[in-house]
Amino acid sequence: MRLLLFCEAAADFRTVSALVDRVLHDEGPAWVRDLMPSHPEAIRAWVSDGQGRTFFDVHHLEAYRRDLQNVRFMPGHFDGKPGAAGAQTARNAFAIAREVKKRDPAAGVDAVFFVWDMDDQGEARRQGLAQARDEASRLATFRIVLGCPDPMREAWVLAGFEPASDEERARLDEVRRELGFSPCQEAHRLRAKEEQAERSPKRVIRKLTGGDPEREARCSTDAPLARLREHGVGSGLHAFLQEVKERVAPLCDGARPRT
Repeated sequence: MRLLLFCEAAADFRTVSALVDRVLHDEGPAWVRDLMPSHPEAIRAWVSDGQGRTFFDVHHLEAYRRDLQNVRFMPGHFDGKPGAAGAQTARNAFAIAREVKKRDPAAGVDAVFFVWDMDDQGEARRQGLAQARDEASRLATFRIVLGCPDPMREAWVLAGFEPASDEERARLDEVRRELGFSPCQEAHRLRAKEEQAERSPKRVIRKLTGGDPEREARCSTDAPLARLREHGVGSGLHAFLQEVKERVAPLCDGARPRT
């Protein structure tokens, strides 16, 4: 199946794609569990944006529209109501996805992901993305999955962190004392925007992992899904994993592909 992701940065793609693979492996058909470790490309492929990325950058929607030429960004209300925060951006993204699929009907697009940090807009942005999806679902022939990291992607990463050494346990204990709560179980409470602030998710994950990108990646690739769900309720991770399970995993039903 072919998946298309709108997000903000390459780090978002790495986290989201790892989480999607985890759900497909753990909760998809048996043949997916057999193939995913050695031949993930036989199960899913990520649609390129045509500019060397394996994702579509939400900051460049206007550039994609110009490149595709036939895309119209339609302003206006959503079912007679003004769009909430982010609704128009998501509407534009889904218009681009429809054109991408139209350009290559043989390959197609089976599911579209729209993942955007909530920052300080939380409920309003979630409402806006839902408005856009409700509208697009009446036009689209692909499934739509929303990801709403609250406040940002790093909160999802923290949900999967588990100390793997005495040094990491010491780091986590220190951060827990600083904050007065567990940053892994309640990452949604880390709402500071300044990266060096005590309650910055970016600062906390950097401290816990020692700034090692590979160690950060393992928080998404290795953590049990049960832990990610339990720790990710407040940050929107639980909801995202559930959407992947309900909307994307069923696309794997059917005959096992050749490898």
